[in-house]
Amino acid sequence: MKYFKLFLLVAAVAFFGSCSDDKETQNTNKDVVVEMESPTFSAKEGAGAVKVPIKVTGKTNGNVYVTLAVKEVGDNPAKEDVHYYVTDKTITISDETGYVEYRAVDDKEVNEDRTFEFEIVEAKGATIGAQNSCIVTIKDNDKAPYDRLQGKWQLTGKDQDGKTVSWNVTITEPQKKLADGSDNPSYEYEYGYYLYMGGLQGLSTSTARLNFYADEKTGQGYVAFDCLGDVTLMSGLDFGDFKGYIKIANADGSTSPVMGNWNTDFDTVTFTPGGGIAYAVYAESDNSLKGYMGMTQDIVLTRKK
Repeated sequence: MKYFKLFLLVAAVAFFGSCSDDKETQNTNKDVVVEMESPTFSAKEGAGAVKVPIKVTGKTNGNVYVTLAVKEVGDNPAKEDVHYYVTDKTITISDETGYVEYRAVDDKEVNEDRTFEFEIVEAKGATIGAQNSCIVTIKDNDKAPYDRLQGKWQLTGKDQDGKTVSWNVTITEPQKKLADGSDNPSYEYEYGYYLYMGGLQGLSTSTARLNFYADEKTGQGYVAFDCLGDVTLMSGLDFGDFKGYIKIANADGSTSPVMGNWNTDFDTVTFTPGGGIAYAVYAESDNSLKGYMGMTQDIVLTRKK
């Protein structure tokens, strides 16, 4: 195979501080109301940082400042600083929607869903509306294989020269929202059938798609690197004499998926010994295959603690 070295162009961006004249101002218009967008909200235990929306209605001429409190509710209440952490309970809202952010603790133990409540207890620049609270459900993600595979892993393997390589990677389910905030049109048919791996080659910007299958009765199944070339691993790359992008291919030159099986504890996934993936380089100008950036063989995933 023809291999290329990857040249990444890094742009230096300078940030300039604004003058003290640009002070934040509190809304003074009347008939402005702030409340939780919905009375209920749910997200999986392993979802990472989660944003719960707060809405402002009415025309504003400045910021609305909201203070929230949390409390344990339900048959299996979630405890703050044990089962979840809140980033900040004082929220500044400059337009129609703000967010309070929390992160659940992914404990890797099977348990019933846990619940807690956000309540707006103070608002400056607005009146607190009738929907002043929201019950959050932290959904357990340790029962189904699809959920148990999600999270942080260490990938080890061998490169094209037989040298050991290792990267921290993260496996996630398809996202409901795209980067611009719009709905992901692929979510409905991808959920439950595909997973995504970020961090290949040690780059946070890389995203590989994994096929997923599990037998409902036995819980046995597989994940597999999708080698059909439908998903771009990385794009906008400078290879010196051309601009290009990278897709995953089977190291044997075929489009067959590279299979991996998990163990009973879901802390190790072992892919076909001797098999592996290659990083196919394409030119942006005409989508022609230019060569390969390298390959990774004998891949093993080990759960990060």
